Amino acid sequence: MIMASSDKTKMPAKVAKESENCDDSIKGYVEPRFECPICLTWLRDPVLTSCGHKFCSQCIYSWLEKEGACCPVDSQPLKSENLFPDLYTTREISQKRTSCIYQQFGCQVKLSPVDMETHITQCPNKRDLQVQNNNSAISVESKLWDPPLKNETQVTNKEEPSSDWQQLLKNLYERIVILEQENRELSITVSNQKNQLAAMSLRNCNGVYIWRLKSFREKLEVMTNEPRKTFYYSPGFYTSPNGYKICARFNISHEYPDHFALVLHIMKSENDDALEWPFNGTMYFMLVHPRDSEKNICEITSSEPKKEAFQKPTCELNKRGYGYQDFILIRDITEYLQHDTLIFRIEVYPMCLRYIKS
Repeated sequence: MIMASSDKTKMPAKVAKESENCDDSIKGYVEPRFECPICLTWLRDPVLTSCGHKFCSQCIYSWLEKEGACCPVDSQPLKSENLFPDLYTTREISQKRTSCIYQQFGCQVKLSPVDMETHITQCPNKRDLQVQNNNSAISVESKLWDPPLKNETQVTNKEEPSSDWQQLLKNLYERIVILEQENRELSITVSNQKNQLAAMSLRNCNGVYIWRLKSFREKLEVMTNEPRKTFYYSPGFYTSPNGYKICARFNISHEYPDHFALVLHIMKSENDDALEWPFNGTMYFMLVHPRDSEKNICEITSSEPKKEAFQKPTCELNKRGYGYQDFILIRDITEYLQHDTLIFRIEVYPMCLRYIKS
């Protein structure tokens, strides 16, 4: 029996290290930063857009010709003059090396990913595979469907997707991008139409505006904490399509701290040069009781032309408002809440001086 030598040379301790060499030759794998969002393959002659996205030169120029001047990723406006050659990415891709997908059949070629795609169509090993007898071809194909053997690595031969499938995937992706863009455009159109309808209703309300002050309890807390700094304004509404523009203001009264104030401000509008100044008319203020109309708080007043509040505005709205500083006691306001909302009805009727003078 041979005894082990006592002075056996000690082997150095093994140290586990992270492996950085991941096989990039896996078919179909493209690093996301090198993938064209249009054709979903490696970038060819990459260009960089002004909004920071990379595309194949041919893909993006064709896209802009067919689909309009916008980026297919974020729909930002994009023109051909906003495309710049991405030489850094071109150099990075050219330095990549990937093995041929037919390496298991004898091909030892390693090229850059873009050059490899051209090589694959001309690879001699691919031609050798295609001329094998039918039985061998069936045998190779059947292995694609076999489960992996236990504790063993099974090498399979996966055929390259046909050009028809690649084109179909490209068309589907382009269609998805187009649909997403159309959806964004439709959402913007709907939003604009809603804003236009809201503006039309404010312009055509003929001086009668229903103001719903929502989330009032939250607003009340803010007003209570900062009573002299917090004001809530209604949207501007018109006495007629070409008339005066008015808005209402609601806040804790500075004169009577236990009351709320409700006043009106005249706002600057495109009609002002054609209107008669100072404003002369009648104003109605109403706080609607949600359950009993007899408890509605109603006040009526007329303008005072000498007051600053009724002069022609020189800024967005006159600094002076006109109304009631003691409109309602703070302690009574909760009785008028419905779904945490106060409802005001404001009516403004200008008096036409033309008919009075005649």
